[in-house]
Amino acid sequence: MTSWSLAFRNVWRNTRRSSATMIAIALSCAGLLLFGGYIYWAHLAAEIHTVVLSGHLQVFKSGFKSKGSGNPAAYALANYDEIKKLMLADPVLGPKIDLVTGQLVVSGIITSAEKQTSSTFAGVGAFPDEIERVIYWNPYGLTEARQIPANKHLFARKPELDTADPEGITIGEGLARLLEVSADSRASLELTALTPAGGLPNMLSATVRQTSIRAMEEIDNHLVVMPISMANDLVFPGEPVHVTAVLLLLRHTEDLHTVERRIDELAREHQLDIEHRSGWELNPNHARSLNMLDMFFAFSFCIVGVVLVFTIYNTMMMSIVERTREIGAMRTMGVTRNGIVTMFVQESVVLGLLGGLAGVVTGLVAAWCINHSMILYTPPYFNVKAKLELMCLHSPMIIAGSFFSSFTVALIGAYFPAHHASRMEIVEALRH
Repeated sequence: MTSWSLAFRNVWRNTRRSSATMIAIALSCAGLLLFGGYIYWAHLAAEIHTVVLSGHLQVFKSGFKSKGSGNPAAYALANYDEIKKLMLADPVLGPKIDLVTGQLVVSGIITSAEKQTSSTFAGVGAFPDEIERVIYWNPYGLTEARQIPANKHLFARKPELDTADPEGITIGEGLARLLEVSADSRASLELTALTPAGGLPNMLSATVRQTSIRAMEEIDNHLVVMPISMANDLVFPGEPVHVTAVLLLLRHTEDLHTVERRIDELAREHQLDIEHRSGWELNPNHARSLNMLDMFFAFSFCIVGVVLVFTIYNTMMMSIVERTREIGAMRTMGVTRNGIVTMFVQESVVLGLLGGLAGVVTGLVAAWCINHSMILYTPPYFNVKAKLELMCLHSPMIIAGSFFSSFTVALIGAYFPAHHASRMEIVEALRH
């Protein structure tokens, strides 16, 4: 009979205690697996939200980083078409880019003469045919807020902009409440904004095409989405198309650093007065939230590890107490101290393997049940429902990491009792 067969038989000498230990290992492994699946989902969701808000990368006129936020129009790019053609034609950038589009940021006052209401607004001028590709970017197939039945009534039922409706704009639900206009009213609003040249503010009229909620309340209370031609008429009347940002969508997010380096090279080669910022730099709170979740996961792992170590330690110590005379007899028959350690470590390996496998199965079944249960919650800083999703199967590293973490902790918890057993005096052990 091999040592592993003996280890398996020894584990089941006390079925109740071994079963309780394996359940503890299984639950620890399943907990790590589920939490890891949620953390992985949070990373993917944050990436999608970042790209939908700002794209993978935005190119600005030099100086925008330090001063542009106060007066975006003063740092608008007048050579948008040149930059777009240069990027798409480049042999390095071209294959990595999915979309190049422009946006013009406008801020000012929006007024409803009919309701005698007004508010400040933060407007985005965009190309109608291209903005939808940014809004619906979701390569990972996560459940979007607009797909959740509880949110259906909050989202737009048609495209936010349409080339056939050059005066139509979409405003946030929060801004619509402030202005006391409805989605179906086709209300006429007056937009007022200062031009970079100074002087009197410029004004034009627009029609509410529809209202559309934004996930973040602060954005929802001020956002106006308008055709880029309208934004240019408001800020740069009579001039060619200007954009405050050239927005890039990439085919693969991992190409971001390569694209940034190549843009720097093109800027030097063609003497372009530009700079760039990634979507993560423009939305730093996403990275901070993910770092906090990662710290929670590390803290939870430490707690689970400590509890599991003491559980295994207690199980092995009880087994050693019950088998003290057996240990003394084995030592008299020539079994070395290392042999005693190996025997108990092998038993902990059996416990760790069985408990870890049970934990993986339990975790995957629980994840499947949760993903199909439509559990909804409202994330911080958001005003729409989100679906709880656990992406356990989408990353084999989560499964392997959860299994080997609980397995390794089980070995650590067993080593010290095994070392204690190997140091017993033979005579004292036989007298036990």
